[in-house]
Formats: sequence, structure tokens, C-alpha cells
Amino acid sequence: MDAVKPPRLDSILAPFRGLLAENRALVMRLALYGAAALLLAAGLKIRAVLQVRAAVYDEPYEKVTVFEGDLGSEQLREGLEDSGSDAVEVRAVLAALKAFGGAGRERHGDMYRLVRDADGGFLHLTLNRGKKRVLVVRQGGKFVSSSVDPQVVTRNRTAHGSIRGNLWLSMSREGIPAEVIQEFADVFQWTVDFLTEPRDGDSYAVSWTEERTPDGRVWSRDVSAGLYKGRVAGRAVGVQFDGDFFDEKGDALESMFLRAPLNYRRISSSFSGGRYHPVLRRVRPHHGIDYAAARGTPVVSVGAGRVVFSGRRGGYGNAVEVRHANDFDTLYGHLNSISVRQGAHVRQGQVIGTVGSTGLSTGPHLHFQISKAGRWINFLSMKTQRSRSVPKARRKAFDALLARSIAVLEGDGAPAAR
Repeated sequence: MDAVKPPRLDSILAPFRGLLAENRALVMRLALYGAAALLLAAGLKIRAVLQVRAAVYDEPYEKVTVFEGDLGSEQLREGLEDSGSDAVEVRAVLAALKAFGGAGRERHGDMYRLVRDADGGFLHLTLNRGKKRVLVVRQGGKFVSSSVDPQVVTRNRTAHGSIRGNLWLSMSREGIPAEVIQEFADVFQWTVDFLTEPRDGDSYAVSWTEERTPDGRVWSRDVSAGLYKGRVAGRAVGVQFDGDFFDEKGDALESMFLRAPLNYRRISSSFSGGRYHPVLRRVRPHHGIDYAAARGTPVVSVGAGRVVFSGRRGGYGNAVEVRHANDFDTLYGHLNSISVRQGAHVRQGQVIGTVGSTGLSTGPHLHFQISKAGRWINFLSMKTQRSRSVPKARRKAFDALLARSIAVLEGDGAPAAR
């Protein structure tokens, strides 16, 4: 008797193959629906887990609203009002700040941060102003303020470079901060005329200290030493010692007269797009000096004194004459405007008018001349007495500081200011 053979797998699957072929589209839809159902179930489970975690970790942040803004003028008052404070609360908060300088700003970048709860209630106010951080909180029905002085980090920085165009643009290209450039020019305002004496290829170096608060804001930048070497200006060194700047001989840089009657600090702040070029200087036979400059450029008195004339004077047009100590007189002509009266006392560096083209003038410029005991002299070659020198008792300490400063200023590879 023959053994019964089991049916072949092909013969078993044959009917199903036909069924699958006839209903392929239906089978594909069922497979897709099943996969989607599985994904949906998994997604709902993940969402539930995330909701639990959000409730645990994010709950404090869902209950507060933060308002931020800059300090200055009425900024904080307006910020309080915009965030929901009524007039009573605004007055109370501002009153609490009076003990720590009020709501004004001390430096650019000062700001406030106000935090309210979910119902709009005042939680706390923080002022970052200068080096201080002032905090205002509500305690019962009162607002109480306190202050924290954050630690300030001090860095010593040095930058070197050469002149290409003028001092301001040359130092700016090296990334030196504007306030450092201005102070550098102020340090040498008695010895170098940065309007007319710089030449391409001259070199400079400057060292300064920089203070930063923990949040990265710059609190102060103060020049500690400077060096300028020029074809026309010569070599000029300034080192800060006991609150003043002294040269390599130990003489104070400050002298009776400034190097020029045009204020470089004021002019430098208006540079735009690199269009400014050094003004030209030419000496006239009568030893007067013409400073070509844009109309409206501030003119300053080169020294302290009393105004003995202010008004219209013939070919000089609008003019000012100042009488100084030791029988010196200075005259400023062709002014566009005059800002001092006859008889007024002026400080060294005080603005007395602006550059113009009044009187016998072919274009905007300042005519400047100086006399001693009625005799006009050449201001370009004039040397004036320095105000003071390093005391003998402090000379050893100064010499040590001078040596260290010169080594840094003239050293190669000093870090650039970036």
C-alpha cells in the first residue's frame, strides 16, 4: 500500500496567492492602518511621559513673566507701567531705589529686569547699573532694596600700530576702543598735534587697564602709558604716575599751552566712512597759522586766560583774543560763531567758537597767532614751561615704572586689542 504524500506548500499557498493578487490594494491599506495605529499609541504614551516631566521640571517657569529694558531717562518708570504697575506701585518701587542712586543709568548698557508672577504680581526687580546690582523685592506691603557689588576683573592690554591716514582711523583699524583713542590723544595734547603732525609710517603704542563685570560689560578703560614716534612730531612718551602723565625726563606732559587750538577729541568723534583727512598747516610771513578745517569745527583756547576781545575785527572777521599769564596773548580769527564774551575767564581746552570763513577768507579755516609782550612769535617752534616734575623722593619708583612701561610699549609681539 502506497504511503500518503503530504500536500506540497505551493499547492497550499496557491489559493492565497490568487486572493492576494486580486486584493493587493486592500491588503496594503490594512498594513498601513495597522502601522499608523501602533505609532499613534506610542506617540500618546511618549506625550504622557513628557507632560509629566514638564509638570515636574518646568512648573516654576510657567508661573512668571519677565520684562527687560535699558535704564536712563524715564525708561524704568515706563517699563513698570507697561508691565502692569499702577501709580502707587511705581512710586513705591522708585522710592525704594533712591537709597542706591535712583532709576537712572551710570553707563551705556545699564538695564533692568522685572519679574512678575502668573497673576501679574510684582516678584522682584533687578538693576544692573555700573558695577552694582540693585535688587528690589516686596516684603509684606513694602518694597525693600539692596545692593551687591559684583567682583570686577581687571586686565592689562597693549596695542601697537602704524599711522595710515590719521591717528583715529589707524587705531580704529587695530580694534582699539574709541575711549582709549580719545584718551591717548588727550595724554599727548600738550606735545603732539594729532591734526597736522602725523605722517604715514609713524608708529604708536598704548597700554591701558580694562575692568569688566562678571556679565561681560566693560566698566572702565584707562590709559596707563603711551608712545608716539613720528617724522614731524618726534618721540613722545607718557607714563601715568601718581595720577599724572610724565615724559621720559620725569616732566609732566601738561604745560601752559595746548599743542593746537582745534580739539582732536571733538573732531575724532565725528569721523564717518573714512572720509576725514589730516588738515594741512602753513605758516604765514607774520607767523600766524592757518588750520584748514570744516565749518563748525570746535575751536578751543590753548591756555587758561581772560577774553580781552570778542566780536568783529576787520579782516579777521569774527575773532576772539585771550590774554594769558606771563604776557601771552592768543588770537583766533575767521570764526563762524563765538561762544565767549569779552571779560570772561576761560579754561585751557574750553570751546570759544567754531571754524568759519568770515572776514578776508577764501574758505573755512582758523587763523591762529600768539604774541608775548605785544610781539608775535612762531607758535610752531615755541616751547613752554612744564607745570611740574616727579618729586626727587619718588624718582626711583618712577624710573622703575618707566622702564617697565617702555619695555612693554616697544616690545614686539605685544597682544593687539581685539
